[in-house]
Amino acid sequence: MSDDEDDLQMDFSLDQSGSEGLDMMGFGPLLPTESERSLMERVRQELKIELKQGFRSKIEDVREEILRKRRAGKLPGDTTSVLKDWWQQHSKWPYPTEDDKAKLVEETGLQLKQINNWFINQRKRNWHSNSQSVTSLKSKRKR
Repeated sequence: MSDDEDDLQMDFSLDQSGSEGLDMMGFGPLLPTESERSLMERVRQELKIELKQGFRSKIEDVREEILRKRRAGKLPGDTTSVLKDWWQQHSKWPYPTEDDKAKLVEETGLQLKQINNWFINQRKRNWHSNSQSVTSLKSKRKR
């Protein structure tokens, strides 16, 4: 064999031994030591923590979206009963102050926007129609 053929043969044998899981000396697969395994585990844990922190806001956004979609439409009964109680107590002027809204947010666990929307919808459905019917009754009585 020529020198070039020897070099090719040597390269080939090294490639083959590596693919069989042997080290360069042909002694078998290289296994990490206990300290290397410990280091690799620490690095893996640190990367996991960094990834969680880096994607925390995205994860929270996805969670909120899932919760929003799950409860789209109707609010839980215990939540609406708290809002309806407030509504009953303030039926003449059902416009909660900012302090009232903050208390309702705390009591119900809803977001401020949900509280605002509930009162807007409640007034549209019940209060305006009731005040119009009262107004129309008064006007009929005057005739």
